[in-house]
Amino acid sequence: MKLLFCMECSDVFKLDTEDRACKCGKVTGRYTNHRSAITNGEGYSIAIGNGSLINAINACIITENKSPNADRQTFIDNAKISYAWVRPNEGKGNPNTTVED
Repeated sequence: MKLLFCMECSDVFKLDTEDRACKCGKVTGRYTNHRSAITNGEGYSIAIGNGSLINAINACIITENKSPNADRQTFIDNAKISYAWVRPNEGKGNPNTTVED
């Protein structure tokens, strides 16, 4: 999953095949296929491994079912997204995204 973050308005949004923008309009982008994207080069890309997200959601569900009185720390310990990172909008750090004006 690819998200874009705007430093101006602090909005985070998921890309789609249609153009999307943050609340203030400074950061824009879209998927060109299931893997590649085009952005306007503003903001930062946040990548979350889909499998990692699904595993964290499943861990959350298990924790809810097994420990209905679990506190915040229990969920932090058990339901972390383990595969996520921030990267630039293009270049070697993000080879599947290009910048377009």
